[in-house]
Amino acid sequence: MSKLILIVDDEEINREMIGSVLEDFGYTVLKTGDAKTAINMSLEYKEKISVILMDLVMPDNDGFLAIATIKSQRFTKLIPIMALTASTDKESVIKAINSGADDYLTKPFDPDELIYRVHNLCKISDFIKRWDVIAK
Repeated sequence: MSKLILIVDDEEINREMIGSVLEDFGYTVLKTGDAKTAINMSLEYKEKISVILMDLVMPDNDGFLAIATIKSQRFTKLIPIMALTASTDKESVIKAINSGADDYLTKPFDPDELIYRVHNLCKISDFIKRWDVIAK
């Protein structure tokens, strides 16, 4: 079964490029251009999403707030989130991790590195889902 990845980026070209890289490796993608929709989609697809790739700098609600909101929700808090952003400063990295991001990758990114990181986060996601079933 293909893993579902949610891509959140306000730039359509970024969503398309990231989606294309992931789809070439067999992933299924959902895409949105704003943080509020990302929060709603994470709740709607909570049991299907393996990883969320979140841009940090977006109009309206930023990615930091979206990450914190998703991680504060009972049903979505265990979905791995990678901050995928052009922000390279140390403060942004620390703020993203403190908001709940599980990984951080800067744009422009190497497609191979993106695939490896997504693959690793999917393994974590699979483990969490299996553990959750056992715990119930």
